[in-house]
Amino acid sequence: MGAAIISPMPDANPSATVPAAALRTLPFWSINKIYWLLYILPLATWFAMDGSEMFFVAIDARHPERIWFKLGFYLLLVNSISLLVWREDKRRAEKGDWRVSEKTLVYLCTLGGLPGALLSMRMFRHKSRKWSLQMRLFTWSALLVAFTFLVFPHSGSYANDARWGICLFSLFWWNLSIAGGIVRVHRDNRRVLWRYLGLLFGIGILFVGLAAGGVYVWEAMKGRDHKPWNMASAGVIAGGLVLSIFNEVWLSLRGLRGKLPGWDPIAPADVK
Repeated sequence: MGAAIISPMPDANPSATVPAAALRTLPFWSINKIYWLLYILPLATWFAMDGSEMFFVAIDARHPERIWFKLGFYLLLVNSISLLVWREDKRRAEKGDWRVSEKTLVYLCTLGGLPGALLSMRMFRHKSRKWSLQMRLFTWSALLVAFTFLVFPHSGSYANDARWGICLFSLFWWNLSIAGGIVRVHRDNRRVLWRYLGLLFGIGILFVGLAAGGVYVWEAMKGRDHKPWNMASAGVIAGGLVLSIFNEVWLSLRGLRGKLPGWDPIAPADVK
């Protein structure tokens, strides 16, 4: 007689066969959400304000304290969200739920969120003994400060230099991290890998050149002296934004969103 096939009871719980990790909720603060909320929207608004003041009324030139106010509000927003992210990860660690990746915590520091991270470690007693993560947080924050005040000449306003430093440095970190993750995923498929790298460098160089050329033409139209820093910063900003959009499109088309090594979210079984 053949083995009997046992079918599940009609009233069986369908979730009984689902892994426990799949029944838990995903983190609210993903790295992509933080990117759009803390990088794209505030800095895009800031540049839009600068653009309107540049072409219509030079308000910041007459009231330099406005630059400090905008920078202070931005840093307050970044560090407030940093507190929320660390608190959420602490609660998820206690419940054994899906976790916020450490890459998200590091990215917040490239946006100026180190004070919020340090305060969170003390308030929530979370990751306060994980020296490897703390070294990453301090290293990237130190590189942000060095980049802001040492790499390029001062514009005459430390607040404006900090704005530019955060903008350029976080763009560098973001694109470097995504590109590194995509390269790791495609390293076994050389054809796709070289196609990605070719498009990445080609599009980046194109838009860097267009942005720098646009600044050169604009300065010529206004009769101003050509400053290499203005063209370089505009090129980096434009190239970084375009590469960010390109990386997002590549992730979507290749089905890699949420699948890059070390990115959100982290399953409970993977948390040490």
